[in-house]
Amino acid sequence: MGTLMTLLDIACGRPIPAEDSGRARRLQLVVFALLLSLVFASAWGFAVGSRSAGLAIANLYKVPMVVLLSCAVAAPAGLLAWRLSGAAVRGSDLALGFAGSVFGGALVLAVLAPIVALYYHSSAWAGPVLGLGSAGLALVTGTIMFVRGVMRRREPKTSAGAVLLPVGVTLAMQLATLLQLAVLAAPILPERTLFSGGVDHLAHTDR
Repeated sequence: MGTLMTLLDIACGRPIPAEDSGRARRLQLVVFALLLSLVFASAWGFAVGSRSAGLAIANLYKVPMVVLLSCAVAAPAGLLAWRLSGAAVRGSDLALGFAGSVFGGALVLAVLAPIVALYYHSSAWAGPVLGLGSAGLALVTGTIMFVRGVMRRREPKTSAGAVLLPVGVTLAMQLATLLQLAVLAAPILPERTLFSGGVDHLAHTDR
């Protein structure tokens, strides 16, 4: 329970307790945050696919896989941008901020999963809206948590631009990866959406 509360504090950008400031403990918190995020993502995936037993079961591993692979792609790009920018922020703070944001976004998915499942079973219109809307809300929440958490932990007199560069690169890489991984893992939602065809579908929509 103490670890969960610490992760919530990290996601909200609060100061890390002194007993959790060691390098090994920070790495442990990053791992715990990502593991819990996968569990939360599974719950949401099961909810959006719950009208079909096959889709619900498949989503138990497909949605966490999409989350995990997007993190694996985004993290190295963010760390490289951090090194090149010379930002006066600890690498562990950047990693914690990223893991905390993924945890926070996935927590939003888990909290909304019951009502998403309810409406998928009771409304042909509201179910898809809530399914897609909850995913969008999770992305917005995670983005805010990442930016806020890293900004609060930057060294005094460090320019915001230098800190926001690795944050922006990480977020851009994760969003770009999520969009295409969701296509490869399709179907996740039982109906087609604007994002079902990935970047190709979006490009043709604009024409």
